[in-house]
Amino acid sequence: MTRWGVGINNFWFTGSIILEEAPWYIFMIEFCISWICHFIPPIPLPKIKIKIDGEETNLKEYYGTTADLFHVFICDPIQQWCFRKTKNDWIHFPYFLLEEKFPEKFKDDHIFTEEEVADNKIRSKIICDEFELVYKDLKLLSQVVYNERIKS
Repeated sequence: MTRWGVGINNFWFTGSIILEEAPWYIFMIEFCISWICHFIPPIPLPKIKIKIDGEETNLKEYYGTTADLFHVFICDPIQQWCFRKTKNDWIHFPYFLLEEKFPEKFKDDHIFTEEEVADNKIRSKIICDEFELVYKDLKLLSQVVYNERIKS
């Protein structure tokens, strides 16, 4: 079974299309454990004193809630197992091209200030413009070759 998604980095303004392949039951296990993890109630743990790595603390400060405990000891190990069984292929594309093609993936995406990312944004825009020029040339080349084959 395969699934695909769009991955973005809004600091460096890079993007990828990700294709994941695994048996269907891996995706089912991952979905089910994520769903269960989402519904575990966040009940605060009691302030029972514990000693971890020679440091005294309590359960509430160290683990937080029942939801945190479930996530750390059950959900995350199962998801890591699922990720190890999944084959990933990444196809890198310019950030702005992906933003144009998949705008719903980019909503509420900007967590950095404009000053922090200004240089990265400019560099990424230049790369996107170059990519689009090359991409247009490739499309034209394939049309020319196709038309020549039809004529002969």
